[in-house]
Amino acid sequence: MVMRSARLSGDLVLDKCHAGVHRMMQPEQNLSVMRVQAGLRELGFFDADLDGIFGPLTGQAVSNFKEFHALSPTDPVVGAGTSGALDEDLFFDPPSLDPAFGEVAGFVARHVVEPFVGLVLSPLIDAPLNSQRHDTGTFMLAALNSGFLVGIVAASRAGDLGSDARIPADLRARLADLGPAAGQTNQFIGTDGRLHEVVVVDDLTIRGKRVLVHHPTGRKLRVDLLELLCHELVHARNAGLNFALTPAFDADTFLDTGLAQTLSDATGHHTARVFNQFVEEMSARHVTWIIQRERAGDPFALDFLQPERLAQAAHFYFAETDPEFMFSDNGYMQAIRARGPAAVFGQIALWLRQASRMTFSGNPTRQQASARVFRDAADSAERTALTPGAAPPPSDGLFPLLHDMDP
Repeated sequence: MVMRSARLSGDLVLDKCHAGVHRMMQPEQNLSVMRVQAGLRELGFFDADLDGIFGPLTGQAVSNFKEFHALSPTDPVVGAGTSGALDEDLFFDPPSLDPAFGEVAGFVARHVVEPFVGLVLSPLIDAPLNSQRHDTGTFMLAALNSGFLVGIVAASRAGDLGSDARIPADLRARLADLGPAAGQTNQFIGTDGRLHEVVVVDDLTIRGKRVLVHHPTGRKLRVDLLELLCHELVHARNAGLNFALTPAFDADTFLDTGLAQTLSDATGHHTARVFNQFVEEMSARHVTWIIQRERAGDPFALDFLQPERLAQAAHFYFAETDPEFMFSDNGYMQAIRARGPAAVFGQIALWLRQASRMTFSGNPTRQQASARVFRDAADSAERTALTPGAAPPPSDGLFPLLHDMDP
């Protein structure tokens, strides 16, 4: 017996409950528990946090649901009868048109998009037409429809894509291995010869339990699922730029081309990959900042972003974080940092200017605004490199920054 509703189908734990070979109860903790919680909330039986922890509140909600359906016993356990009744109550025929998931319902029903991801991303399509949220939503939908984006799945359900013959076998085998990442965008040439991407999200991120830590200070920030997904979709949007192939002798990219080449040779980790990771993160964190400001009721934040504040935000990531952890630094960033502010801002200026070439939005006006402020921020960093020592302005234009984190 397998679950049929779009919200629950494909979940192997719930399939086992439905088949009578598993009983979900305290103290189980996983994404399957969160699906039960979300289903009970949708039906009006649960109003606590969706956290994937089967605690007393979840148990009481399960018992109330069982009593409502005259299931016996009414103990706080999800077995065959409870899972079947929950699935029946949540079932929409056909699942591919389930209104809870809007225009991504078909992808959720085919297990190409994780249901919790669908619930978060589908409202973006209906956001105001000139917003970054709407632009991100329409990009996501177009990328799924074209087949360029083969899926957005939870790490525990990366196997849902196992039957997609386009994904090379070696990538399928490691899709669920995210290491310390909250989410990851994998770019690959498919067996069909075309460029594709697949986004995998850590289960703890979906459950609201993933925390970002600023290593130098220990300050923390809970990772927001919507912001993480929007961040990853910026990476997907910029597939094919090939910044990682930039030669070490490119003086428009590297402040010290000799050092870039020496470290590439010595470590086997090309400095161009460090550069690529830095500019990709700056573009993604910029778009996330725009969306974060929109959600906070400030849809015009980009129009008033001061370039010197964006340059200072880039400085935070270049000089005030752990470069090896954040950008897989091969020693290049650390060496530039050791030379002092003039060198740091000189390198930031080059990389911000290159980052302005990235795609931030499909809306030409918004794209031009972001590209322009990155170019202007590069000019600001260049001026700071020539006159170091001035009091730095507040940082802005990227998310998160240190002031966004809890002490």
